[in-house]
Amino acid sequence: MSITPSTPVVEGAKKASLRLDGDAVLLSRPHEEALIPLAAIERIRTEGRSITVELTAPAGTTRYVHRIAGVSEAAAVMFAETVNAALPGTPGRDATADGTALVQTRDLPLSRRTRKLRRIMWLSAGAFGLLVLSCVLVAVAGEPFAAVAIMPGGLVLTAALAIGANALANWYREWRLIRHGITTFAAEVPDRPGMYLYTDPAGLIRHVFTWAGGIAVKVCYDPVDPGNVALPRIALFRRGELALGLFLGLLGLAGLVGTVAWAVMAFLDPGSIAGAF
Repeated sequence: MSITPSTPVVEGAKKASLRLDGDAVLLSRPHEEALIPLAAIERIRTEGRSITVELTAPAGTTRYVHRIAGVSEAAAVMFAETVNAALPGTPGRDATADGTALVQTRDLPLSRRTRKLRRIMWLSAGAFGLLVLSCVLVAVAGEPFAAVAIMPGGLVLTAALAIGANALANWYREWRLIRHGITTFAAEVPDRPGMYLYTDPAGLIRHVFTWAGGIAVKVCYDPVDPGNVALPRIALFRRGELALGLFLGLLGLAGLVGTVAWAVMAFLDPGSIAGAF
């Protein structure tokens, strides 16, 4: 049986959520989803700021549960009461059956934003590793104070490299979607300022947030991944981001490469440090 759409979405810790999806409960975590039919649920139990979905199980066996912590107590109680009230009338529900057999799970690919941030994180970690190596080489060469002196500047260069890489990634994504994506208009949702809806080729309604204003905004999305959407900015902003990304990225890269090269030379020829410090 269908449940009223006013049933709240329960948001928990570590980006976990619980919501109704037709005649099932959808449990979402950052890397996986579990679609739990109402027929597989024994009950939903709340305890403080946690909510637990208990699955049906044969007598004498351990019940399998899905638990989310850090939820809103009011939302969890309302969600549990609504779903529990609907369970007795669910077609095909058997409280003595193994509910785990009805649950469908799937792994979720990493989001575009997560992949980008991970790349920048690894880039920054690699740059910081080179900086530490440079300090070690200089210290081994007999100038520990010089090693300490180059660390602040190296950290600034690492930050510049990370910011530049992020700016270039954002510029490239927008440039690619404008030229190779699908351009359409998203309509503003009444009474929801900043929220706009557009429909992808499969007929799925998707949303995007912006404070641009107006009853509609232009959006560009990836035909392969319609959830990957960008709101085109004026050319001046895009060019400014490209220039900033190139400047900071090249500055950070050149500075770090120069620091490492100088550290290696100092390690091979310790006397060369004396002239610099």
